[in-house]
Amino acid sequence: MPHISEQENKPMRNSPDEIDLMVVFRYLGELIGKVQRGVNSVFRIIYKRFLLIFSLIAIGLGLAFALFSLAKPYYTSSMTLVLAEIRNQFVDNQLQRLSVMVGEGNYEAVAEDLDINIDAARQIKEMSFSNLDENRIAEDSVLTGSPFEIELSLYNNVLFPTMEVALANYLENNRYFSKQKSIKQREVESMINRLKGEIAALDSVKTSAATPRGPVNGFVYGEPLDPANLFKESITMYQKQVELEASLEQLDNIQIVNGFAPRLKPTGPKLSLYLLIGGGIAFIIGTIVAVNLEKRKNSVKV
Repeated sequence: MPHISEQENKPMRNSPDEIDLMVVFRYLGELIGKVQRGVNSVFRIIYKRFLLIFSLIAIGLGLAFALFSLAKPYYTSSMTLVLAEIRNQFVDNQLQRLSVMVGEGNYEAVAEDLDINIDAARQIKEMSFSNLDENRIAEDSVLTGSPFEIELSLYNNVLFPTMEVALANYLENNRYFSKQKSIKQREVESMINRLKGEIAALDSVKTSAATPRGPVNGFVYGEPLDPANLFKESITMYQKQVELEASLEQLDNIQIVNGFAPRLKPTGPKLSLYLLIGGGIAFIIGTIVAVNLEKRKNSVKV
């Protein structure tokens, strides 16, 4: 079978895909080589122009320190709020509205919403917030009654207690929240008044049973009276009244769990960050200047 051996002896040709890969690898190799040569050249220039670059870095650090000295120090603290049976999205929208006004510098509106003076509003640098349980529920679920964390940055650390109360009142005095609170309050007060009336009526019955007048012989309207049961029922009703009166103190839609921690030392600005940015920018500028000087020098020689 000579034709088979001839086919086996023929050299195999590369497919177009294999040729393209070889070209790509060759191109990548050349590109990596150019990058390495460029990096080595830059390092040589930096070493050669070290005094120039070092001088520019020193100037950059000096300017960074000057800017740091002019920057106004600020203090950052956070507070935690817990909600009643209210959708967290409602509170999120309320806080987002306030955060936008702070970001835009609309201090007149901020002062009006928080019921503080304009000077105190101007001390707010930044405000952020987050749902603490946001990642614990499914995407298609509605988050309700989850705690919130508000982070506030102020230029005056003395104002944290004022802002704590102002933020809580800002959320609590929302029209929708206030309406829901009023409805619950009326319901609880109505139940308390009803219990008081029933307790008063039961007390009169207990008095009649304890000190009967005339030939009642322990009967009222033909029904026998058990003083022990009357006293038990009276105590049960009084306990319900006390519980309802206590619940009136818990009707607030927003309650502070942890208030703003007082800060004595500024949170920022950070000197290290200023120096890092200033020195980095100066180093880049110095490197560019050194490379251009070397190019001009080489072009003159040529």
